[in-house]
Amino acid sequence: MTCAKTPTTPTRPRVPRTLSRVLLVTAALLNAALAVLVAAPLPRISLLVLVAAAVTSWGLVLALPAALGLAAAMAGGRRHPWSAGFAALSAFAALVYGVMPYAAAHGTADDYGQPLDPAAYFEGVNYAKAPDGDRTRSYARTGKRRGKLDLWTLPKRDGVRHPAVVWVHGGGWNKGHRGQTPEWNRWFNERGWSVFDIDYRLAPRVTQLDQIGDVKCAVGWVRRHARVYGIDPDRLVLAGSSAGGNLALAAAYTEGDDRVPASCAVRDSSVSGVISLYGPTDMRRLIAGTALRRDPMIPRLMGGSAKKRGGVTVPARYRLGSPAKLVRTDVPPTLLLHGSADRAVPVAQARELARRLKTAGAPATYVELPWADHCFDVNWGGWGSQIARSAISRFLSVRGDGSAQGDGSAQGEDSTQGPVRGEATETDRHSPGKAPA
Repeated sequence: MTCAKTPTTPTRPRVPRTLSRVLLVTAALLNAALAVLVAAPLPRISLLVLVAAAVTSWGLVLALPAALGLAAAMAGGRRHPWSAGFAALSAFAALVYGVMPYAAAHGTADDYGQPLDPAAYFEGVNYAKAPDGDRTRSYARTGKRRGKLDLWTLPKRDGVRHPAVVWVHGGGWNKGHRGQTPEWNRWFNERGWSVFDIDYRLAPRVTQLDQIGDVKCAVGWVRRHARVYGIDPDRLVLAGSSAGGNLALAAAYTEGDDRVPASCAVRDSSVSGVISLYGPTDMRRLIAGTALRRDPMIPRLMGGSAKKRGGVTVPARYRLGSPAKLVRTDVPPTLLLHGSADRAVPVAQARELARRLKTAGAPATYVELPWADHCFDVNWGGWGSQIARSAISRFLSVRGDGSAQGDGSAQGEDSTQGPVRGEATETDRHSPGKAPA
């Protein structure tokens, strides 16, 4: 009798139970961490804040680990129900926080007639490690230091005067450099605006009022050399981001105020408009409400404590460096751009300035960018950056008498239109005056 060998069905190799559980838990923790970085308040730890801002600015990338986490949860659900449930829950949270900013930004973009472009989301990083030395010129000497700027000027043409932007870099008043956001300079150039990207003395060697004086000095230099570089000094806009936005606003709002003089001899440092991207507007509240209150640099930046000491009214320095305290009816037309999720400079700072500008009847536009964190424009193709470019284009089209076009904005359109808080009537020019104490 012959015994036939019973054929066996080949079995697929299975992932060891311990390894599959580890993979599920790892996916769950990764997605949970990403969701926390986007949505939760964080301690003021430089590296953590930097990572959180990067994850928030490129939030769409959360969709990939979220999808992998959901797939892993489905595959391992029977063998490890608890671990799979944790993985699915955290993956869903990451997916929501990756997609929700787009949904929120979509409505704001539509209000500006500028549909979001998903294909442009990964256009690149708006940051340069060092200035472009070939563009550098000196605009003043203060002590042993030369104030420098980078020229992003358009070619001179007979009979043509270009509008211009003086750009003030950010960096917490104690770091940063001119030319660190080159994509803005290129973008302004493409729309017919020359750019003077300036630096200023950094804390703790100087105070905030000294820095405001440096900005005024640079503006005065640009006005004095308008003919040399083929620009129109009557169409000169001051702009900056973060600390640079604060200095730009304060310099524009204290034009003609002898308490905040230019750091060099200038005849005129007035501008026809000012733009602030996520700039602080109330120094006392910013310092009291953030980790800056523990920063040893701050008293040196501000020239002392916010409290009165020995009859010296140090708080006057805080007011003169706080644009929200400098509002007058005749301040230059202002555009404020701020992210609703800013964890470095609370969005309440921009809202308060917008409210005061509206109350004063000053020309102003406030655009709040949903889910945008501090330095949102580092992701040049991000949702916040796309909306900001559209809002700035509209603002410039008024300041430049229609010479700035692009990003779907209508030529000559009034910049108070769109999703604005603190909206006020636009005027194109202002009269310098002394800011209130």
